[in-house]
Amino acid sequence: MNEYTRREEVRATFIASAILVLCIAAAVLRLVTVEGRLVPDPGARRQAEDSEARITPARACALAGEKLISEIEVFKKLAKSARMPDPAEKPGAIKQLDAVDTRGTRGPGETPVTRTRTLRNTLPPPKPKEPDKQLAWASAQPLYKQAKILAGCREATDAVLGARVSAIPAWDAIAKAAAIAPPGAAEAEQFEAAKQLLSLLAEIPADKVAQATKDAEAAFKATAERDRERANTAMVREPLPQGVFSRRVAVSVGVGLTVCALLISYLGVRAASMRRLATLLPLRDAVRSGRPGMQAAEILKTAAAHNSGEPGIVIGAAIGGLSAALLAPKDADLFVAGVMAGLLIGLGAQWAFRLAIGASRWRARATELAEVEKPAIPIVLALSGVKPGLEPEFIQFLRSLPPADAAAAVEKLASQAEERILAAADAGTALTPGKPPPG
Repeated sequence: MNEYTRREEVRATFIASAILVLCIAAAVLRLVTVEGRLVPDPGARRQAEDSEARITPARACALAGEKLISEIEVFKKLAKSARMPDPAEKPGAIKQLDAVDTRGTRGPGETPVTRTRTLRNTLPPPKPKEPDKQLAWASAQPLYKQAKILAGCREATDAVLGARVSAIPAWDAIAKAAAIAPPGAAEAEQFEAAKQLLSLLAEIPADKVAQATKDAEAAFKATAERDRERANTAMVREPLPQGVFSRRVAVSVGVGLTVCALLISYLGVRAASMRRLATLLPLRDAVRSGRPGMQAAEILKTAAAHNSGEPGIVIGAAIGGLSAALLAPKDADLFVAGVMAGLLIGLGAQWAFRLAIGASRWRARATELAEVEKPAIPIVLALSGVKPGLEPEFIQFLRSLPPADAAAAVEKLASQAEERILAAADAGTALTPGKPPPG
């Protein structure tokens, strides 16, 4: 800036800068602090649905644990009817009968002598009856089914309750029973499978497994209830939409555009002041060479030019960005669009304002330049020769003349104004009482 910068231009630049800082600061704060709307937490809903889904398998496991106890008892009874071998009895054992003979004593007060004799069954054992293989497998199938179901329950039960030591042997036996391959149609295969089931499951602590499955079901129900209540109340922030630019980039681009607009406006003001300096400074020599009208004419022409700088685009960009940030803070792309639209609207509003002002500020601007240049022909004399309301016509007429003719016209205008002033002064002196008239 220099002395040729108009006060209007400085004032407009300062106002535009202040509006820009306030509006963009508010817009950026709004864009940075905006949050998505509150919506039900989809994660909590999914977790509640998963918890609900685990109740049905847990219930099936609990039922299978209860049925396992009853099926074992039924199978053991039917196993006897099917003449299946008792897994607790060792094959080839010989029953011995021990008898105690207390006859005879050694004397009064003495301890009786105990004689033990063992009676051995020397008769050959009776030939056992053939087992009922069909009944054996038919009675084993319900137990096999429950073992299959329970084999898949151990992981979920241990996960929710932890591994219970008392139930581990039963779980291991159930796993082995479930691993038995389903027999074919042959009775021998079916009978062998039934024997394996009897040996594995006949004496297991099935009640431990049943209790564990019941506790697991209760735990799953409690978890599902807790997750259901949380899903009914849990809320999360909806993620902000992703536009063409990322949020950070969009805010940076919008702020950068407003700063560029301010820089353009500042450079425009500086360029205009330097242009006035380059135009008017050489004309100071014209005064010394006897052409004072050229300096005054150029001052009048320069004063007719509108203000330089683009405060309109600065203010428009600031207001446009702030409006977009307040109306649609979730979409950062609209902030960039608001700034760009504000640039165009501000430019149009600025030119409309300049057209509306017209030449109304011409006299004040010419007087401001005259304060700097101090022309030999007083600008006040030249301006007084222009009738109010005819400023646009005079400016157009002055611009159409060559420099020499324009200088002559200004000199003539100033001399005419000076003559009118002198004549008015003389007339005022003649009308003053107590003074003789002139001449």
